[in-house]
Amino acid sequence: MTNVVKIALLLMVITFGGCTTLHKAEETPALPLETINVPPALVDPMVATPIPKPEPEPASEPVSVQAPPANKIASPRPLNVAVIISRDLEKHHQLSDEIGRLITFNDGTFTPFYLYQQSAAEVILRITNERYQQVVAIGLGAAKAAKMLQQIPVVFCQIYNYQDYNLVSAHFKGVSLIPAVDQQFKAWKEAMPALKRVGVIVGDGKQAFIEEATQRATAHGITLISRTVNNDKAMWEAFRRLLPQVEGFWLLPDNRILSRRTLRNMADYSIKHTTPLFTVNGLLLEAGAMLSATQVDSDIAEKVVVRLLASTPDNTIPGTDITPLELAHITINTETTKKFNLMIPKENTEIHGER
Repeated sequence: MTNVVKIALLLMVITFGGCTTLHKAEETPALPLETINVPPALVDPMVATPIPKPEPEPASEPVSVQAPPANKIASPRPLNVAVIISRDLEKHHQLSDEIGRLITFNDGTFTPFYLYQQSAAEVILRITNERYQQVVAIGLGAAKAAKMLQQIPVVFCQIYNYQDYNLVSAHFKGVSLIPAVDQQFKAWKEAMPALKRVGVIVGDGKQAFIEEATQRATAHGITLISRTVNNDKAMWEAFRRLLPQVEGFWLLPDNRILSRRTLRNMADYSIKHTTPLFTVNGLLLEAGAMLSATQVDSDIAEKVVVRLLASTPDNTIPGTDITPLELAHITINTETTKKFNLMIPKENTEIHGER
């Protein structure tokens, strides 16, 4: 990313069979439909400064390491999957490719359907006529299309406000959009060991997520202070009132309560008041956020395929409404840490953990 120095803080890979493999940071995954995007024109350019090292080494390209296939899992019936990709993900096929790879590894078959090539009605007619046994919906448009199907197991992903569209049912379950919260909290503490209070503001329908996140934050010595609002004006007002009470702010990708103008104002305000933003969108680093956590495609794909394999002969998908993610790519804006007089210890610039 231009003007941003990426530092891999924490990357954990957990496979179906319990094997753990260490990875270096990959390219930032495709941005989902509801992730907030701040164009560079909205922010002032920054010059990122790397953390000093006693013996500087020449820069090298990021190394991408392919995750080994997960152990095969017995399924009540073979996988014959239609993968629907939303129109807004036209240029981002990494995730669908990874899902297809895992389906094939588990002796299944899959066919991708792109909503920028066919209408939703055409795709659903083909899926019905060709008798696919399971469906993956990547993005909101794909999930809306899949709702037209009758009693076929559907697993959706890359959707934040899924509750607004009544997507969840016995045969319609999801995988979370939010990178592993435990990895985010640990990264915050590595960057700011004295961090104790973090603010977060959400829209309606996110109380269950906040309650779970609050419990997990406590285990890391962090108290989440949350507010709920219903529009971007209320978001901006609540943010200004909340910021003096916290040492950091967790910015979630809720486009119901965030506008470009509000995002720009929040980034400027956080720098002015030396209170860092922790985001789940790498693009916001250019606006002044200090730390971002982004998804790992292999993690999402694993969770999706596990749910497909668990689907039962009566077309239901057991388990929770949304499966949480377990991995996160962590990136720090070192220019912002300098503005806040923070220095990441050398021994913490590259931390790998495993469970």
